[in-house]
Amino acid sequence: MFENLAIDSWQQAVLYLVTAGAMSCLWLLSKRRVGFSIRVGIALLFGLTIGFVFQERAVVLRPIGLVYVRLIMMIVVPLVFTSIIKSFTDLKDQNKLKSIGLKTLFWLLTTTGIATFIAIIFGNVFNLGEGFSVGSNSYTPREVIPIEQVLLDLVPSNIVNHMASNQMVPVIIFAIFISIAMILQMKKNPESVQPFKSFIDSFQAIMVRLTKMVMRFTPYGVLALIANAAARSDIDALRALGLYIIVFYAAMITHFVIVHLGLITLIARLNPWQFIKNIYPAQIVGFTSQSSYATLPVTIRTLTSRVGVNDRISSFVAPLGANVGMNACGGMFPAFVAIITANVFGLDLSIAEYGLIILTTMVASIGIAGVPGIASIAATVVLASLGLPLEGIGLVIGVDALVDMGRTALNITGTMVSATLVAVSEDELDKEVYKQKNVKEKAII
Repeated sequence: MFENLAIDSWQQAVLYLVTAGAMSCLWLLSKRRVGFSIRVGIALLFGLTIGFVFQERAVVLRPIGLVYVRLIMMIVVPLVFTSIIKSFTDLKDQNKLKSIGLKTLFWLLTTTGIATFIAIIFGNVFNLGEGFSVGSNSYTPREVIPIEQVLLDLVPSNIVNHMASNQMVPVIIFAIFISIAMILQMKKNPESVQPFKSFIDSFQAIMVRLTKMVMRFTPYGVLALIANAAARSDIDALRALGLYIIVFYAAMITHFVIVHLGLITLIARLNPWQFIKNIYPAQIVGFTSQSSYATLPVTIRTLTSRVGVNDRISSFVAPLGANVGMNACGGMFPAFVAIITANVFGLDLSIAEYGLIILTTMVASIGIAGVPGIASIAATVVLASLGLPLEGIGLVIGVDALVDMGRTALNITGTMVSATLVAVSEDELDKEVYKQKNVKEKAII
């Protein structure tokens, strides 16, 4: 017994030494001005290696990742709130605001609907659900919120409570109302609004500086988060649901290449390879944190500093995209779960029911915005609308953390594609920044 204890202590000590060495290496790279995206990529490799080598012992690194996530969550609400108000009061044009809002919703929902369609094709081609066991899975279905309550929850009631609860859609709507009121008041009496506008401008500048400070911890947070995720991998569940995982990632890659890059190439008329180079730091952070909210400051900074999207577009589209649309969580996952459930229980879905899946995912991605466990809630809504057993979600829940990494990365990518399309249509994209000409990569931090 004492011998095993000594071995465990020795291995734990080695884990700490290796982790300290990896983080020291990341620190040295930052001192040598190595690009942010390169350091994040190296941190990802370090984390994967530590997680797979040390297995469950690497779980002790989780608090480091959680500290990073909490620091980001600390700045999300004030950053989004002040950025939206500043962006649209600088705009001073209500018609422009309406145009940006409608275009944003169109692209977020359209890409989600297409993602659902792709998932339906992949799910049927590979006949997902065949060979699954119903009895070996336990899952308590989440309660589906009535549609009237969902719509009411989108309307701000107690803005302080919404901010404290990180309910971003009511916060965004309230910020838009404030912006419109300020624009109208500035037309009548500019002097009465100027003190508050100066405060917002100053506060927003401070939040941008604070965001850059927090972003400096990104490589260390990525290392800890991915090490923890790799350490918690359920090997048995991985084997049992291997085909599902492979098909899901294949569908997400297909959506990224054909839809996302296709839109960037054909609609925005931009170089798709440059787009990949510009956005991948945010994709990596989303992949490791598994949270669109936690990645939000990185998403905004990536859009402005690397893609060239104007502040007013990025500060509006990015937080909205973290709540609405969500190509993978709101679109693909519910479709896969519906197909798997139907196959397991021997039920045939008609063309009309597939159409209902697409429509429901698009509507539900708006209605359940900001709800924790968004993917499970979205799947529950779709299963309920089709009359399928809600226990179907439990069939794939064992590998949900692994799949959720890719889902979050795709969600964030869909948001950045939508922001880029809106910026191009509004002539708000700096193509010199997009092409990375004379732009230092460290601008993101």
